[in-house]
Amino acid sequence: MSDDLQPVPSGVAQHAASLRVADNMSSRVHCVAVSATLCEAARLLAEHPISCLVVLDGEAPAGIITERDIVREAARKPEGWGATSVRDVMSHPLHVADTGATVAEVIAMCARHRVRRLPVVADGGRLAGIVTQTDLVRAAYRHLQSYAAELERLIGERTAELHDSESRRDDLVDLTVHDVKNSVCVIDSALDMMEQDPVGAASFVPLLRRASQRIGHLVCTLLDVNRLETGAMPLRVQDVPWASVCEPVLAETGLLARAKSVVLNRTGENHTVVRCDPALVERVLLNLLDNAIGVAPDRSIVDVHAERTAEGGMLVRVGNRGRTIAPEVLPTLFRKYRQGGGAPVKRLGGWGLGLTFCRLAVERHGGTIRAISPYVDGEGAAFEFVLPAEPK
Repeated sequence: MSDDLQPVPSGVAQHAASLRVADNMSSRVHCVAVSATLCEAARLLAEHPISCLVVLDGEAPAGIITERDIVREAARKPEGWGATSVRDVMSHPLHVADTGATVAEVIAMCARHRVRRLPVVADGGRLAGIVTQTDLVRAAYRHLQSYAAELERLIGERTAELHDSESRRDDLVDLTVHDVKNSVCVIDSALDMMEQDPVGAASFVPLLRRASQRIGHLVCTLLDVNRLETGAMPLRVQDVPWASVCEPVLAETGLLARAKSVVLNRTGENHTVVRCDPALVERVLLNLLDNAIGVAPDRSIVDVHAERTAEGGMLVRVGNRGRTIAPEVLPTLFRKYRQGGGAPVKRLGGWGLGLTFCRLAVERHGGTIRAISPYVDGEGAAFEFVLPAEPK
């Protein structure tokens, strides 16, 4: 039997650890009693397209006899070989595998004992099937092919994501350069006008300040997103009333809301103490309100709701009654350089980083954030984040 042994590729064995031999064995086993003669064994082999028989002693396997074993015995004893007992020719001691073994374990047994076939036994030593090295290698290769196909699919997806990320990064660079250039042009123009009209120079200060703030906001957002992604931004946790976080943001965004005749409808908790980094949470709320007011129809309502969760955390929801967000877009909203349409389209001075910042800041607290659309009466969208009772 060892003459037929073939080496098992190491890669095959490595990918067979999750396969059970019971699922890959042949349960139709041709057997012969230990008391049978070689003539009876030869007749069984001739009647079936098989090359070996399992020799049984009662119900338990005792050995294996192959065509080669019979031929060798016939060559050794041309006269009377057929009357020889199977017991005297069979391969023994017999190595067996149990039904709970893995393909990897049985491949190792075949290699260790230099055999190509192993009977498989169930509880109590009862014969359950037989497995050959060919069966094992085929099963492992099928698994390896499936693994390779899945790996190829994942690599394709990751490659596509990488190309998409590179494209979005290039778009971000273009948008950033464009915005900085515009702000610098505004500053240059204002300085030129101040030189031409020194008396009225004070009137250009707000213009210079807004241009400077736009550049500063862009730089800070880019830096903060990267710091949050790498975990380099520490939390400065405090116990603060929710009103002290919410009211400054409402005052700041109120000017934009009034310009569109949008009403900010604040409900829920007010003076409840929340444990968080107030600066980060203020910026999250500011981003969400800025987005909500920006897409809200004129003379509509933007809701700002806060409530305690059953676990003692704080739930905050910002909702508008503008257009809905397509279901296929919802899962990508919080990805870097994404906006509502899926592509990095600049909107209201945004760079597709605001929602990413919100997600990272909330997750930095150990919380969660999600988008809900439609929001009210089949329209609009809401963004809802939950801060845990104790930031992690």
